[in-house]
Amino acid sequence: MEYFEKKEGSIFFIPLFLPGGVKENIKNYKSFKFSENETYAYGRLIEKNDSTGDLIEIFKYTGEIPKDKNIILNSGRLTEPIHTTLAFDRSRWRFIFETDNYDKNKDSNYSEITFILGTENSFDLWKGGTKQRISNDEAKKYNPWTIFNPTRVEDAIKTNNLALLQQ
Repeated sequence: MEYFEKKEGSIFFIPLFLPGGVKENIKNYKSFKFSENETYAYGRLIEKNDSTGDLIEIFKYTGEIPKDKNIILNSGRLTEPIHTTLAFDRSRWRFIFETDNYDKNKDSNYSEITFILGTENSFDLWKGGTKQRISNDEAKKYNPWTIFNPTRVEDAIKTNNLALLQQ
């Protein structure tokens, strides 16, 4: 199986058969041999950011690795985009398809992705890469900027409990 470099727009797999738990997030999987016939979930890297978490979207398709990435892309999003860390650095999740001419606005609706930053009485709305101050009441409408570890994402998908990906 061929793997690709971490690049915005690339499609990655999320193994749904690896052990969970906090300690598993720091385990290095660089030498692990993944099988094409296992059950995976799939996502796309929208924006790389090693300091505040990579922005990803996860798709509805789960199963063996398909021959055509459009099977994944055409399945639609499972949930709103989230931030994650450790999954790629430790090779737990790996890139299996590249996307030529990826446009995060066109392909991932980047300009409409929103998160809340800050604390009570000082909230900023992050929307499509820009920030603006908003009221406490307005802030309640949006998800906070939270960085999720890989096992939490995997658990949410395996148990179909997407509430685990919200705070």
